[in-house]
Amino acid sequence: MHRIPRKILVLTFLMTAFLIASSGSVQAELKIGYIRPDYIFQNYEPYKEAQNKIQAYEKTEMDKLQNEGEKFRKNLEEAQKQAVLMSEEIKNQKQEELAKQKEMLDKSYDELYREGGLMDKKTEEHIGPVIDKINEVLMRIGKNEGYDYILDAKAGGVLFANEEFEISDHVLEELKKEISATQ
Repeated sequence: MHRIPRKILVLTFLMTAFLIASSGSVQAELKIGYIRPDYIFQNYEPYKEAQNKIQAYEKTEMDKLQNEGEKFRKNLEEAQKQAVLMSEEIKNQKQEELAKQKEMLDKSYDELYREGGLMDKKTEEHIGPVIDKINEVLMRIGKNEGYDYILDAKAGGVLFANEEFEISDHVLEELKKEISATQ
């Protein structure tokens, strides 16, 4: 599981806000940080590389689909031009061939973009390990540095966040250290 469900994040935030509001002593004991995932993604090279791989794959697959679509269009035009010269039997045969070709084209497009399709699988293949690494670093920072909560500023329902608690740059630094250590 790569993402914490939104309901849990909102519930965690609301519980945290309630604890802070209800007890001054709890407020002094809590350490809360938040991150901006988009900022991390924009500045974390492995994420950008994964995105580039996904985009290259999508372009290749779309080029294939466009070529097949162009072949279908040409076959359809050719059949329409020759329709007056064809017997009814040949027309029906051509229509069946075109229907099968169109069905295969639609099926290929659906296999690429449907939920759980090829694009989803390629995204999981390339982005999944990056998200796992980010989550690993977040967990380590949270544990080692005594954070009570690290919230997602975008999806966690944060209505106000003091900038002194943002740790996005810190997470990026740790991720970059790990890249340097593995090279």
